[in-house]
Amino acid sequence: MQLYNSLPKRKEEFSPVRGNKISLYACGITAYDYCHIGHARSNVAFDTLVRYLRHLGYEVTFIRNFTDVDDKIINRANEEGLSSEAVARKYIDAFHEDMDRLGILRADVEPKATEHIQEMLELTATLIDKGHAYATPAGDVYFRVRSFPEYGKLSGRSVDDLRSGVRIDPDENKEDPLDFALWKAAKPGEPSWESPWGPGRPGWHIECSAMSQRYAPLPLDIHGGGLDLIFPHHENEIAQSEAAKGGTFSRFWVHNGFVQVDSEKMSKSLGNFKTIRDILEGYLPEVLRFFLVSRHYRSPIDFTYEAMEDTEKNLRRFYETMAQVREELKREKWAETPLAPEFAREFDELENAWKAAMDDDLNTAAAIGHMNNYLRVANRLMENKETRKSREARELLTRFLENMDSWGAILGVFRQEPAEFLKELRDCRARRIKLDIPKIEELMQKRLEARRTKNFAEADKLREAIGQLGVAVRDTPQGAVWDIP
Repeated sequence: MQLYNSLPKRKEEFSPVRGNKISLYACGITAYDYCHIGHARSNVAFDTLVRYLRHLGYEVTFIRNFTDVDDKIINRANEEGLSSEAVARKYIDAFHEDMDRLGILRADVEPKATEHIQEMLELTATLIDKGHAYATPAGDVYFRVRSFPEYGKLSGRSVDDLRSGVRIDPDENKEDPLDFALWKAAKPGEPSWESPWGPGRPGWHIECSAMSQRYAPLPLDIHGGGLDLIFPHHENEIAQSEAAKGGTFSRFWVHNGFVQVDSEKMSKSLGNFKTIRDILEGYLPEVLRFFLVSRHYRSPIDFTYEAMEDTEKNLRRFYETMAQVREELKREKWAETPLAPEFAREFDELENAWKAAMDDDLNTAAAIGHMNNYLRVANRLMENKETRKSREARELLTRFLENMDSWGAILGVFRQEPAEFLKELRDCRARRIKLDIPKIEELMQKRLEARRTKNFAEADKLREAIGQLGVAVRDTPQGAVWDIP
């Protein structure tokens, strides 16, 4: 499998450091607000990577942290009249609720920063002992950026260029404006812990270095997060980890692309800030997930409601075809009618193409393109009333469902029974366009009663009345159903 490594800035053949075992650390949220679509994008990307690596037979230890002490958390605690601990707990719980809805697997280890203060103190002390960090009279501890000659190797920025654009805060007693905080001296009213340099709390960057090393041996196989974390967070992680321990901190650095909303950067000031909860008020969670995996994880995504509508239609097509195939496979008698050889050949080619796409830097966009073609072949197979009854067709249609199940498990979609999903989707769309569902159901029940009493004239009138509410009625072997055209 090829993965794009942000350190050398190219695709490389991926293989674990330690046999079949993979350590994967992804930077988690700072728990001070509800998760937005950018969080969804990053977590879906790494969830899909973990799922695919496990599908390939690797034993993956997935670590995703929570930052539960930070300036933003402290500010939110003051706004909400809560303790910092209560704020962090509230938004960590909300994170789990949102990610569970998106079908994102829980990480194997979910460390919280406040539970690993001792590891951070030990790492900071090591850096001081080795001359890579220093304490100030005020009780702050800073990392000496110039003590690490390779600083900037991930982001491609030189120390001199960075130095020219940095201003030093007069309250900071730094040796160099580029030096970053490992430990921050306590301020009144803020959470703090005892340390050799006085009471305080950890800096952001030291958290991930300490927690990743606590749960996985170095070097890590994969460390990742959003592109926005490359500098300064991941750059600083590399510097402090490699300065303290020597050797390589992580062999692969994997980063997902940015999310825009209606072709603009997402921000609260522009009024286009989209939390996961905002989006799921109008769309099913699986539609959002399918939208996200329909793009390559490294490419930028432009979130629009038009794109969500298109994704919804595409996902619906998959579920409808799976439902039709299941019905077809209930047939008890199958003929020996020969099947055109191109069907099996196309199945083989598309199955190979799907795996090649996933092996090529987890290209889910291309993989879903192959799945759409696979869907078309299956539908074409079922269009012929004669050949679809052949034993060869049964084998291919069985194979189709097996692959939908396998590929869906990797992409985190096709999680429901088709009939259940299609009903949920219909009801979700009806709410979104504000259809009168109780009225529709009432008229459907009246029509059912009219048909039961053979009052077909009344049943036809009711069908027309239901149609005027914006829906269509279909009579199926399982009974009458309504849907949105």
